[in-house]
Amino acid sequence: MPTEPDGRRARGQETRRRLLDATVRVVGRDGPAAVTHRAVAAEAGLTKSLATYHFATIDDLLTAALIECTEAYARQIAADLPPDSSPADLAEHLAANINEHRQDWLAYYELFLLAVRRPALRAAALQWTKWTTSIARRYTDDPVAIDAFVSALDGLGVAALLCDDPVDPRQLGRMFTYLLRGRQGKRG
Repeated sequence: MPTEPDGRRARGQETRRRLLDATVRVVGRDGPAAVTHRAVAAEAGLTKSLATYHFATIDDLLTAALIECTEAYARQIAADLPPDSSPADLAEHLAANINEHRQDWLAYYELFLLAVRRPALRAAALQWTKWTTSIARRYTDDPVAIDAFVSALDGLGVAALLCDDPVDPRQLGRMFTYLLRGRQGKRG
């Protein structure tokens, strides 16, 4: 595959990345209703025309941001946690991430809930459910335990955002261990 000597593709990917990061910041700070091409471009330090060039509609921008949130965290988990990690290791990683990146989690859940009202976002929102299901399958093949983990994780995310206390990784680890290894069908 030939590379472009002037770096247009790399600049385009960097612009796209900046716009998506800016979208998450705008949503986390002001909510999804504040997302406009102008607001996101200003947050990214770019022109509105670049925002509309890369994302023709606000739904395109919100969808891409929602997908990127999920994929970025999935990449981070894959890089940080080996496949043989325990549920407690997962809980420690997740608690640290929520505690350190609260605004990002707020943005993600705002977008997730927005998908209930905006069908264009639903497929992107469901990527999170698919991803959390795949994480649970690292530890169990019990479909009830997998569903319980996915639901508990979403409930935990919302509960963590509702209070100012940091997520306790030990408490979360006990819950994950119970959900993922406390039943038949456990692995490891």
